[in-house]
Amino acid sequence: MPNRTFDRNRCLQQLGLARRASALLVGTDAVLAGLAAGSALQVWMAVDAGTNVTKKIRDKCAFYHKPLVQSLSRKELGEALGRSQVVVVAVTNPGFAASLQNALGESDGGVLFDKTESV
Repeated sequence: MPNRTFDRNRCLQQLGLARRASALLVGTDAVLAGLAAGSALQVWMAVDAGTNVTKKIRDKCAFYHKPLVQSLSRKELGEALGRSQVVVVAVTNPGFAASLQNALGESDGGVLFDKTESV
């Protein structure tokens, strides 16, 4: 099996499509509510997010056992979603979550995924 790598453009395109399909929760409050309700399947947070937001989202993703992806800047996330800047989004559609997972490649740790063992 060939070694796949992170496809930044494909991730940005898929996030844009997910937004147009209403398959994203955008913003800290919406993402936290989605995690608590079980509708958030995968969380994307900007690498340049603030310390307080980063801790809050990391803790909730760990608590609810949801993957947290940190590989794009707030400007890149915003441009993909038709906004100036976006700090955090959650994917709510299983098809888009799988497509984004595939675009991430085989990486399952480090910069692309933040796997926190405990809260």
